[in-house]
Amino acid sequence: MPALRQLHVPGAALGRARQGAVAEHSVLVTGALRRTARGEAVGGSGEDLQAAELAAAVGFLQGPRNALLRLLLAHRVAAYVVTFVLSFGLNKALVWSGVLEFSLWGWLLWVPVFAAEAKLRHAGRLGRARVIARIQERHDSVEG
Repeated sequence: MPALRQLHVPGAALGRARQGAVAEHSVLVTGALRRTARGEAVGGSGEDLQAAELAAAVGFLQGPRNALLRLLLAHRVAAYVVTFVLSFGLNKALVWSGVLEFSLWGWLLWVPVFAAEAKLRHAGRLGRARVIARIQERHDSVEG
């Protein structure tokens, strides 16, 4: 049995590390969005991966249409907790009221949370692609 416990410790540590990285990234994106709202420039023109990802995230999340997504990303933990409580509560309320015998309607409340996460992942991929393109351009200009 101790061998099984040893297998889970690295997985738990990896999970905590990923969770910490996601939380840090969320704070950086929120800070970049606030700086942009104040009129300050957000970097991302060089080969810095983190700056490119932040610039792409700011580009994706600007405008009044994405206000809810910005709010969800700025308060990620609270958004997950509130969404879970509301979705579970809605499902239970529909079942207890007798309207439905089984309900999954509450899970629709997760759509904005998952949309915000998807935009953030897409911004990360776009930022990485931009950095790779810049490095490739520099490499091609040095070779050619």
